[in-house]
Amino acid sequence: GGTPPAPAAGKPAAAAGNAAAAGNAAAGQPAPAGGNPGAGAADPAAAQAAYDVAFKAIRAGNYVEASRQFRSFIQQYPNHALAPNALYWLGESYYATTNYPVALESFQRLLSQFPQSEKAPDALLKVGYSQLELKQTAAARATLTQVAAKYPGTKVASLAQERLQRLQLQSGN
Repeated sequence: GGTPPAPAAGKPAAAAGNAAAAGNAAAGQPAPAGGNPGAGAADPAAAQAAYDVAFKAIRAGNYVEASRQFRSFIQQYPNHALAPNALYWLGESYYATTNYPVALESFQRLLSQFPQSEKAPDALLKVGYSQLELKQTAAARATLTQVAAKYPGTKVASLAQERLQRLQLQSGN
């Protein structure tokens, strides 16, 4: 179905402000943005605005804020087209703050819920990286080998192979 883009998408600034305010006000509850009852999961502009707020935070290196925003996005819009991206960046925000167990969980959740996502190859690579950081070397090696085999000729495959070579040098075999 080719739905026309929502006209509200032209005004992301106002919506982003509301989303940030709602995010601050609602610690655990996903409150509708700006207290407007219509701004639930059905509003694509609100979803995009909430995602943009979170993405701006991660771009600015504000990982704690980013993880909070992405987490609330996933709670409010679990089936949104941007949900796999939100899970990926949620994982990245935890990875950046060395919270590897939670990062690993986010990347694995993306892979189990959205295996066809364009973020799946990156998520699988980051699963391997997170496993390495958690000293799960055998699992990491298997994951990175899988990345290289599953996505041959891609950037993630060459990154995986690079990391595998470094592992072999470190372990001396």
